[in-house]
Amino acid sequence: MLKEKLIFNLVYKWKYLIAILQSKFLKTKQNTPLTSITYIAREDDKDWIFGAKARRLAKFSNLNASVYFHNRLRNIPDSDGYFFVFHQYFYRAIRHNPSILNKKNIVMFTHPNWTFSFSKSHVIWCLNMADKVICLNSSVRKELIKAGLKADKTELIHIASNPNFFYPHERKTGSVGFCSAFGDRKNPEMVYQLVKHMPERQFYMIGRYWEHYEKYNELNSFSNFTYFNNKDYKTYPDLYNKIDLFISPSTLEGGPVPLLEAMLSNCFPIASKTGFCPDIIEHGVNGFLFDIDADYTKVMTLINLADGENSDIRASALEYSWEQCSKKIDQLFLE
Repeated sequence: MLKEKLIFNLVYKWKYLIAILQSKFLKTKQNTPLTSITYIAREDDKDWIFGAKARRLAKFSNLNASVYFHNRLRNIPDSDGYFFVFHQYFYRAIRHNPSILNKKNIVMFTHPNWTFSFSKSHVIWCLNMADKVICLNSSVRKELIKAGLKADKTELIHIASNPNFFYPHERKTGSVGFCSAFGDRKNPEMVYQLVKHMPERQFYMIGRYWEHYEKYNELNSFSNFTYFNNKDYKTYPDLYNKIDLFISPSTLEGGPVPLLEAMLSNCFPIASKTGFCPDIIEHGVNGFLFDIDADYTKVMTLINLADGENSDIRASALEYSWEQCSKKIDQLFLE
């Protein structure tokens, strides 16, 4: 930890100190009503989840909200407040736009991923410059506070989905589904083993990049597996309604948002204990939970148990709408 702090102080901290000093010579905060906010994301995010989050939250805001996309996060437009859809965007924006330090800044933190460049010391020091840090789940909130983030800066909000876009279906076939981009933390081995050892079940994968999985050819050869590769998001409601039991096997998540999408479609969720899954699923009531290091046989047992569940899963997810989430963020800006 001492070495980590030393590296941050020598390599990175001076850049922020210069920005802080510059901000002192710029226009300071005024005691006037907040009338505009800007959601900040990168140009690369436009067609993926961060861009979608920014647009949806801005759409339902009552604070004259707009969305700004820029890969290098320069020339941020003047606004009374800023919402950063990813925490690292806030740090970069400070260095290129010192004036934002005189405005209200809210930062969304999905999940920790400590690196040499963005160490725990680096991240926590920067987050303490924000007015509020939105944590997507209780576990991340506790971890950030333990690492040194001031507790009164944190806010727990489970980002969200659209109940008017996803519609419910009746569970009849026992089919199983997943939704994610390929990556190690998405637990591809669990996906592979479930499909392989449950040939009587139909499995669907909604996502992209799974062709990069080392066992993809074998996985895709199973007759009970269908891959919906990089489909247009407008087709997702129909795709979810092919699925009765939704599996979220990830070893690390901030959300995952697809879990909410599936629940709004009345899919029965079976999820690993990461992200907001333990916050929104009550085991045995509106879904099942399993440990992140669980063997695939444990999940197979839960899949078979879920066949007898007939509860209204959609009803338990209706509160997690983009509209409700946006209103909560508006309130944080106004406090």
